[in-house]
Amino acid sequence: MKVLLVTGKLAYPILVEALKDVKGVDVDISVMDVPVAALMDVRYIAERLKGVRGYDVIVLPGLVFGDGGIIEKRTGIPTVKGTEEAWDIRLVLDALKHGVRLSPREPADKFLDKGEAKAILSEIEEKSVYAFKEQNVKIPLRPPPFKIFLEMGDKQSQEDLLRVKDFVDVIVIGFPVGHDDKDEVRRKVREALKLGKPIGIDSDSPSELIEGVRSGASFVFNLNEMNLEKLANIKNNATFVVAPFEVENRGEVTISIVNKARELGFSKLIADPVLSPPLKGFVDSLSQYTKVTSQLKDVPIMMGILNFTELIDADSVGVNASMVAIAGEIGASCLLTMDKGKTRWSSWEAREASRMISVAMRRSKLPKDVGFDLFVLKDKRRLPRESKKGYEVSRNEPIMDSGFARIYLTNDDIAIEWRGKGGEITLHGKEALSLGRQLLRELEKRNVKVSQEHAIYIGYELAKAEVALSIDKNYIQDKPILRRIPSEENRDT
Repeated sequence: MKVLLVTGKLAYPILVEALKDVKGVDVDISVMDVPVAALMDVRYIAERLKGVRGYDVIVLPGLVFGDGGIIEKRTGIPTVKGTEEAWDIRLVLDALKHGVRLSPREPADKFLDKGEAKAILSEIEEKSVYAFKEQNVKIPLRPPPFKIFLEMGDKQSQEDLLRVKDFVDVIVIGFPVGHDDKDEVRRKVREALKLGKPIGIDSDSPSELIEGVRSGASFVFNLNEMNLEKLANIKNNATFVVAPFEVENRGEVTISIVNKARELGFSKLIADPVLSPPLKGFVDSLSQYTKVTSQLKDVPIMMGILNFTELIDADSVGVNASMVAIAGEIGASCLLTMDKGKTRWSSWEAREASRMISVAMRRSKLPKDVGFDLFVLKDKRRLPRESKKGYEVSRNEPIMDSGFARIYLTNDDIAIEWRGKGGEITLHGKEALSLGRQLLRELEKRNVKVSQEHAIYIGYELAKAEVALSIDKNYIQDKPILRRIPSEENRDT
């Protein structure tokens, strides 16, 4: 097979490096006279490939704008888009060798590892061993796969449930210690059931747990040595998470409660010896998990990863990935998380991490390059940067004109308000570039000319707002949204 790769100037050395030792494919590279793929479109490339012959396929950069079919019509050679990252070109060539059909319109990333990984996930779901089924949720005996349980605090709204429900398998309604209001339990459980997900109830009150099950909850948190007999009358109506009240020897106590519960006729049980927070017995608590998994081989295990993510001041995305990997190695197939404040979106993070770890476990490989990842702020590979040119610009102050733009985030998009010459203009949307363009067009209709310096400032702040919106961070105009990696200027701060 003979392949022509199209690339820009910056990606060329990356391709050369990535293609070392590639066998079974004859590859040529055509470098366009532009720095990056995002600045190319297919018509530009088609014009420059006029007269090209002798190739089985042309592979475009994944980020090229437009339909590669235009190039195919011009050259007569099948044309597809490669991956968004030049480093991944080997995956494209391997796919072509094995007859995988790639698209002239969509980046190859959509059809390569992730497609294979999704197929593996489907196979895992189909062929894994399950302890039992509760409602429509099959509880794995051991991972993979994993099931995600989301504990909602008593102050969280229905809107929060709607935001995250697609990422979790069970929603757990939690009530604070000492809470005693069966009417509220009834109302909250029935309201949550409207979302179409199985519901769990978490309370220290046996009467509230019973009321929750009678109202439709199908998972009970927690069955312990204090309430075991009090909950026996609903033993056949729900699945019970066994978590000890006793803080010492939690593994042994958990095993004892499970055995006693079975004697009383409880059948659907999930064991949770309780994860301790970081620096407060975390490592020892892991040993309690291994004790339980080794002795209760026919009982699924739950791990409350929220006990770690909630109690460390670090971005939750990496913490959740690590905790799911630990759960996988220990054998905990049920993960309890929380999704609020600094752990907002932990439900999605846990879901994506569980997919990554599931595929890695099934493939018996490390959790990297498996088709799923949790890179949000960092890149897996660092692209080469150009050397400095021209002269250095230090901080300077803007020249103001007759108007002020206020930029802020709404619940789900970006808003900009113009006040000053030309009157008042308020716009909102999700794309910073489109908002900026529209504001200038509206001002032009009113014969208002914004200075170039002011336009640059507005565009800069809109871009910051879009980044903040995309990663769900706070945005405050004129304030940085990200903490800078240490440099010579801020190394001590």
